[in-house]
Amino acid sequence: MTGLTRRGLLGASALATIGLATGCAKSGEPSRSGGRSGGASSGTLDWWDHFSSFQQLNDDWAEKQSDELGVRVVHTYYDASKAVQAYQLAHQANKMPDVYSNIVGLPLAALVSGKWVHELTLPDEVLRKIPPNTLTEGITNLDDKLYGFPLFSFRQSTTLVWLNKDHFAKADLDPDDPPSDYQAYKDACRALASAGVTPMTLALGADGSRIRDQVDDMAQAAGFPGYQGLKFTTGEYAYHDDSYVTVIEFLKELYDSKFMLPGTNNFSVVDARTRYATGAVGIFIDGIWCAGGSKALVPEFVDKIAFGPILVPSPEAQPWTYRGRPSATWFVAADSEDPEKASLLIASLMSDEYQKGMIAAMDQPPLNLDLVAESDAIDAYKKAVAFCGENVFLMPQAIVRNPEIAAVDAERKPVTPHLGNIVQGYLGGSITDLRRELKKLSDAFEADREQAMRKAQSAGANVSEDDYIFSDWKPGADYELT
Repeated sequence: MTGLTRRGLLGASALATIGLATGCAKSGEPSRSGGRSGGASSGTLDWWDHFSSFQQLNDDWAEKQSDELGVRVVHTYYDASKAVQAYQLAHQANKMPDVYSNIVGLPLAALVSGKWVHELTLPDEVLRKIPPNTLTEGITNLDDKLYGFPLFSFRQSTTLVWLNKDHFAKADLDPDDPPSDYQAYKDACRALASAGVTPMTLALGADGSRIRDQVDDMAQAAGFPGYQGLKFTTGEYAYHDDSYVTVIEFLKELYDSKFMLPGTNNFSVVDARTRYATGAVGIFIDGIWCAGGSKALVPEFVDKIAFGPILVPSPEAQPWTYRGRPSATWFVAADSEDPEKASLLIASLMSDEYQKGMIAAMDQPPLNLDLVAESDAIDAYKKAVAFCGENVFLMPQAIVRNPEIAAVDAERKPVTPHLGNIVQGYLGGSITDLRRELKKLSDAFEADREQAMRKAQSAGANVSEDDYIFSDWKPGADYELT
């Protein structure tokens, strides 16, 4: 947990924050739960998450499960930009909710050792519904115990191009023929600007985490043979690779051309998506959940949403990206007073009724992508899911080949400034030598892995740098261990 807590907010400040935080899914509403002090021992399960598209679904499901479980289930939504701090403060104050979403950012081993999570106990019929190779030692399981429940398919993206049909029509552009490469995208932005429409926005602000994730995605689509700066075939960090430079230079060109809505450099995800959903821009680069998030903000905007794929440098490039096995979506808190019923609440999320509700909400797609095509979701969402189903591939992971890598992950520390901060600095002009900063980032990640490796080895873990090398990896295909 080093570097993640806000020590200046401990004590009374933490308790005050928790008292405020546990209450409101909508600004100005009073608390519905009164916090963990009124937890399961008094017949209440507290359930927190950061999924904006699922607010109504989860509120309704909490009411339904209150009857099913015989306890009062209270659901509280947090904006993603506030959820991490709320969870950190709740953990420090021993007021964690019984069930909560995975946004803290710590590896599973650190969550277990730090007493964040409780072992899950799920009925056999629920476990049978989970696709093979989904529950993974070191990711959802530790020492053969299940701690994290995955709910979403790994075939998804944070970096799709979402269009406003009306604005595209105004600019004489066809939303059914979206731009897919850099030049076509710039041409579309110019056409929108000429038609009096601000071309685009991004979530460039806050802590830079969203633009960090998106640049990682775009670098893969630009040919980077790895994930988050780590090359699959060599096991080396290479943020200074040409693919990353190409992507960031492209964003710089868009920024300098004033295609981005003024204020974009300060926008959080919700800020940027709100501008898109209220019609302030023609394009918003966002995740597969954009349709659902926009619907939650401005329901009447849904009919104006059109889909475009992740951008590639040239028309000949393949829009391929790579993801690991599904990560945990839900946890039961280590100090839950009723972990059995908290586990049953999580188990209920695999029911057909809830899964259909997920698809209707148009957030991250469920584990079974086949359910989407026959759903009532809008065409843009269906196209996004189909695109990811065809172009997002399973990547090699050291922790899958050697679960003892969890001991290394537990010793890793946040590297700052991270990629998103470098993008912010380069677009804003405070960084002038981009490749030098990216090389420093590569070196920092290498150094952090080295120190974590030494500590893990000293503690008895059988791990080495070779665990990160997958010389048999091939682009454009799911990686399977042989």
